[in-house]
Parts: sequence; structure tokens; C-alpha cells
Amino acid sequence: MNAEELIGSGSLEAYVMGQLHGEEAALVERLRSSDARVRAEIEAIELALEQAAMAAAVVPPQSLKEAVLARVTQPDPRLGRIGPVAPVGRAAEVASYWRWLAAASVAALIGSAYFNYRMMGELREVRQQLVRMEDERSVLAQELQVQRTALYEANDQLAVVLAPASRTVELSGTANAPQAKARVYWDESSRSVHLAVAELPSAPAGKQYQLWALLDGKPIDAGVFDATGRVLWSMKEVNGAQAFAVTIEDAGGSPTPTLETMVLMGQV
Repeated sequence: MNAEELIGSGSLEAYVMGQLHGEEAALVERLRSSDARVRAEIEAIELALEQAAMAAAVVPPQSLKEAVLARVTQPDPRLGRIGPVAPVGRAAEVASYWRWLAAASVAALIGSAYFNYRMMGELREVRQQLVRMEDERSVLAQELQVQRTALYEANDQLAVVLAPASRTVELSGTANAPQAKARVYWDESSRSVHLAVAELPSAPAGKQYQLWALLDGKPIDAGVFDATGRVLWSMKEVNGAQAFAVTIEDAGGSPTPTLETMVLMGQV
């Protein structure tokens, strides 16, 4: 248990009140001597208990003090002088008063200690609730950040699709993948290319799909992508194109397309 866990556990309150023994008390003693936070917390608890005990202490009435002094200092008729010692009966009565006063003070101190113990327990519970609330707030903040990121991505994708200068090229499946479908969004002015995969099986292990722009019969590498993971892929810029095609290549791409593995094709 580290210092922070010890402070929030309530063990320090029990230690100050003498209710902690054995290894737990030894742990508190060790951290008290080595950690300033633990030492400060113990001093704060001791101060709080002392203040509570002083506030709850029973102060004997002034009349009681005067009565006691009058009885112990009044003349002793048998000695003919002021006696420092009261008669036996009166001394017993005075002693009874002091015993009652001491018992009342002890009871008040015990009650005060119990009240402070309860307060410390409630304080510990409040601290634990604050920790839980902080954890929940952190989780909510993370979820909010995820939602914000998704919203930004959706806005970016919508901007690509709705861009006035963007040309849409429908890619249809070849004999290698008849059901495959995809769409290319090509902005000729900025040369940006985005690919949206509608239906495409996962590439074999160690392979990736590669997009090509075809211009005057020459293939131009437009980047590699996977069938899943994104709604819209940002590909390499293309300066000019008459068609777009997709082939299956080794992971990382190829300098030239493997025509035998072509799965998508579309004219601009």
C-alpha cells in the first residue's frame, strides 16, 4: 500500500485513535517517517481530534469551585484555626464531586472521539465517491473525444463526396471478383483521390489491394488499401486518368500492376 492509498483508506484515523496494531501500525509508522504527505495527514487528524475534544470538554461551574474552596478552607472548630484539610465527611463529598466531574469529562471525550471517528469514516467515503466520479468523468471525456473524432471524419468524408470539383468513378468487379464494388472520388483541380469500398472480400494473407490510375495505357500507382477498416480511403494524388483499376499485390504494393489479379475496373 502506497501513501496515497493509505491516506484514503481510513487507517490513519484508526492509528491516531489507537485502534491500529501489528503490521498495519508498523506500515503507518514507516510511511510517517518517510513520506511528508502521510505525516501531514496524521498531524491534521490529531489536530482535528484535539479541537473536537476541547470543544466538547465539560467546564465545571464557578459555583462548584467556590463551594469546594470554601469547605476546604473554613475554620476547623477542633483545631481553632484554618485547616488545610477538610473533615472526613466533607472530604468524601468533595472527592465525590471530583469523581463525577472526571467521569463526565471522560464520557465527553469518548463521545467526541466516537463522533470524530464517524466523521472521518464519512470523509473517507466522500473521498472514495470523488475518486469514482473522477474516473467516470475521465471515461465520459474519452467517449466524447471518440465521438468528436468520428464526427470530424464524417464531415471530412461528406466534404469529399459533395465537393463540386470531385468526379465520381464507379468501379465494378471483374471475373476475379464479380460482386466487388467501389467508388473513386477524384478532384482534378487538387489531384486528390479518395476511395470508398462498397463490397470487397479481404485480401489473402500477406497481400493488399492496390489502386491504379490508367492514362494513355500506362498504370500510375495510387496507393494500397485494405478491404476493411475505413469508410473512405485517402489515396495518392493523381494528375490525370482515363480509368481506375484495383489489383491484388504483395503487402506494401508493387511498381507495376499484376493484371491477372485485377478485381475492380472503372472508366472516368
